[in-house]
Amino acid sequence: MSTGPKQVGLFGGSFNPPHICHLLSSVHCLETTDLEAVWWLPVCRHAFDKDRELVPFAHRLEMCRRATAGYTGIEVCDAEEEAAERSYTIDLLERLQAQHPDTDFTWILGSDIVEELPLWHRWTELRNRIRFLVVGRGDGSLGENLPEGASFLLRNFHLPDLSSSAIREALASDRPVDSWLPGGVRQYLDEHPDLYGG
Repeated sequence: MSTGPKQVGLFGGSFNPPHICHLLSSVHCLETTDLEAVWWLPVCRHAFDKDRELVPFAHRLEMCRRATAGYTGIEVCDAEEEAAERSYTIDLLERLQAQHPDTDFTWILGSDIVEELPLWHRWTELRNRIRFLVVGRGDGSLGENLPEGASFLLRNFHLPDLSSSAIREALASDRPVDSWLPGGVRQYLDEHPDLYGG
């Protein structure tokens, strides 16, 4: 049994809504790395002006809780709710590191986000404070264009071609999405049929 710091992956995102690829990615990271837990971190507000289509934080937080119910090692963290204003990754990380001094954090992100990393707020400081776990799309491009100076762990994993925006569009036009959503999220949307304009 490890006596070192607890290894936790931080999986930030809109989760608008959470879908099956979020779960698949989390399980894959848990099973193929040294991570002992993955914490889902739904954003309260976006750093890059993407708030227009966000449903209220409370709904997304509850959908995340229902999506992960029963999955050992996957937890939902409401730390972003504590941010009174727009929160950046470095701000969130500083809070979590102060609250959990015996934990080593790894930031989980998709390979499509890698090129944006140098644009993140206080990037130079951020890259020195945390390791990044990049989940690829199984297309052979993983590892390309990695920013210099940061620590990266790479996992190429062929996920379905699925996005929350595509799910929102389908819900708005009353098209079926059952195969894209965890059961708990489907149930929540049944309880709140107007959440995405369906």
